[in-house]
Amino acid sequence: MPIRPLVPVLFAFTAGLLSSFFSLPDDLIFRILPAVFFLVLLILCLLVPAGAKYPLCLFLFFFAGAFLETNSRRSSDLVPLAEQRARVTIEGTVLEPPIHFAEALRAVVRVDRLRGREEGKGAGEKIRVTVYKPETTPAPGDRILFPARLRVFNNFNNPGRYDYALAMEIKGLSCAASVAEGRRIVPMGKGDLGYPFELLEGVRRPIRAFFQENLSLRNQALFQALILGEQQSVRPDLRKSFTVTGLGHVLVVSGLHVALVAWVSFMLIQKGLSRSYELALRTNLRKIAALLTCIPVIAYACLAGFQVPSQRSMLMVLVFLFSMILGKEKDVWSTLSIAALVVLAVDPHSLFTISFQLSFLAVAGILWLAPIIFSVISFKDHDLRKGALYRFYVYFCGLAAVTISAILFLLPVTSYYFHRVSLSGLPANMTALPLMGIGILPLGLFAAACLPFSQALAGSVLSAASWCLDRMMDYIDYWCSFSWAEFQIFRPTFLEILFFYALLFCLFSMKRLRWTRVCLAAVLLFWAGDVAYWIRQNHFNGSLRVTYLDVGQGNAALIQFPGSKKMLIDGGGFPGGEFDTGEMVVAPFLLRSKIRKVDTLLLTHPEADHMNGLLYIAEHFGPDEFWYNGTQGESSTFRELLSVLAAKGVRKKTPADLKQEREISGALVEILHPEEGLLFRKSNDNSLVMKISYGGTAFLFPGDIEDRAEQLLLSRSGSRLKSEILLAPHHGSKSSTSRAFLQAVSPEVCIISSGKGNPFGFPSQEVLKRLSDARCNILKTEEHGAIKVHADQEGYRIHCFR
Repeated sequence: MPIRPLVPVLFAFTAGLLSSFFSLPDDLIFRILPAVFFLVLLILCLLVPAGAKYPLCLFLFFFAGAFLETNSRRSSDLVPLAEQRARVTIEGTVLEPPIHFAEALRAVVRVDRLRGREEGKGAGEKIRVTVYKPETTPAPGDRILFPARLRVFNNFNNPGRYDYALAMEIKGLSCAASVAEGRRIVPMGKGDLGYPFELLEGVRRPIRAFFQENLSLRNQALFQALILGEQQSVRPDLRKSFTVTGLGHVLVVSGLHVALVAWVSFMLIQKGLSRSYELALRTNLRKIAALLTCIPVIAYACLAGFQVPSQRSMLMVLVFLFSMILGKEKDVWSTLSIAALVVLAVDPHSLFTISFQLSFLAVAGILWLAPIIFSVISFKDHDLRKGALYRFYVYFCGLAAVTISAILFLLPVTSYYFHRVSLSGLPANMTALPLMGIGILPLGLFAAACLPFSQALAGSVLSAASWCLDRMMDYIDYWCSFSWAEFQIFRPTFLEILFFYALLFCLFSMKRLRWTRVCLAAVLLFWAGDVAYWIRQNHFNGSLRVTYLDVGQGNAALIQFPGSKKMLIDGGGFPGGEFDTGEMVVAPFLLRSKIRKVDTLLLTHPEADHMNGLLYIAEHFGPDEFWYNGTQGESSTFRELLSVLAAKGVRKKTPADLKQEREISGALVEILHPEEGLLFRKSNDNSLVMKISYGGTAFLFPGDIEDRAEQLLLSRSGSRLKSEILLAPHHGSKSSTSRAFLQAVSPEVCIISSGKGNPFGFPSQEVLKRLSDARCNILKTEEHGAIKVHADQEGYRIHCFR
């Protein structure tokens, strides 16, 4: 048996959970099968000799993880309706404060009843409701009646994607719903949030109102996030300040917050108990203090809404406190393993949440690396005078060691999810977190505790907490102001993440374990090969690669020319500023492909579904040229895009500058339309149309042109339109892709970029029939995800994401 037997047990349990999640279908037999194996192994454990019990226990926990995962999957009555985009009338209860956008609000609603449907159908399921043009703002606990169209949560299926659908499922949301106008929502009085949430909301509501009455909008939003676990009021620009400085975790009630509450409570309780000499003689004050600390820890988790992240954090801290009560606090790795086992047993799918991964990996990194780093930077092994100044220095060394350990150990995970590294994270954490731990959080909680007894006292305490928060924001704004505060980083693959941790292990274990030197050589060899592979892919590739991205209802395509030049044609996007397709969809794909520079941006025409995603790419991927159709555009986003391009010195090219065909790394690039400025009133018909030819394969990108522009193209370009790969004009609209146009292009493959269940009905059945009649192979991004075409001297090959 190993020295710490619980660590392998945790790995076995996690392996069973992962195996079940990725391989076992959702059938009754597969829910029962792990339980059968578990019982057989349990009987064997009772019969075999002592030496064989531990290996069997590992298999026992493996099947326990598989069993819990299969039986934690939720069935839903609403998902089948959402897949049909059904219209329903819902009676439901608002569960959380809504989030406001420019012309919409979004709320989480528990369905109480579907009118006109089978009784009880969908009852108790949670949905995310978006209300356009809202007239009122419902509060948590309000019961409302509204007509809505249901839809499933869809992923953008590209390499490097974030599994959004899984994240929503883990949050307990069945589907999304949209209400066209706020006036259609009918208030129906107060609903019941259920136990214990109805009771908790009764406590949280006056505290929320207290914050709103006594704080500025910024501080109100931050205190609601820190004390009540409500991030809905945190504006995007405020959130960005925290993200840039590596403090994004502060806005989410997590293990850090609960641990700080536990630490402050434990210190105060132990200090108070130690004033009793008789109690100190008769009892173990540390154990009593640990037991009493459980009360404020549970109270804070409840005050924060008892949401899943706060529940996990509470369980983790309670396990550590109970290890102190049992006198096992020194065996920190076993304690961490028990905490993880408890959390995963309660909710197996928490393994796939970012908050769980960051919390436990941060603790693991601190436990492993912090003592080593601290011993180096604190000079504790040297004979120095141990005065007050040295103790002050040691305090900051401890804080720095913890911060560096967490940042370093989480680096591949934060790069995987967030694609950026905060260079100001170390100083920002060292200056901001002490204020939060000593001032903001305890004073904010104390103010909330004082509120039922004295509003004046609560207001005074809150003013002190607000002053601390203002100072913390001063630090954050200062560190955020530097141009080097953060930078984008490549998104690692799973294998690269594993080898990063292997590299850390070898580097920090070389003195203690000799065999790690051989492993270090192997790890360095892997990294050399990995770097060489990506350099070849992005700088010395011999083929033309075109990737049609899944951006929902919109267009975006990356051209990777032979060699190192890259061009992005359109960037997708959605109306309004709620979702940035460039940041959330296109950039993750580029960084997953180890691309940090796009040489040319091409905008076919300034419509939201082609343009909005380009703004983020223009800001962060260093383009040299911007090709567009010359329109001045009226939208604020287009003007902002031109402003960003001008500020960065990007050269603008219009059709007048692009008359002559040009060669880029052996590929022939031709602009076919418009030839003489803007010829039509309709924006779609003025789309920039481009053809790229390489190695006998031609690609045609016609933007959103419709009938009239197609006719003009036919009269002017004729046989030049012939292309093997066609991107369907206007997402497959029936007003485009005429038979005459298809006959001139004569494509072998037509790629249709449109969103699943889009309100326009794209692609049109008429267009699909025309393409079928033309014997053209049809590929849709909504079905196949990202579609990559490799073209070289031998022809072309197509690979689909799914």
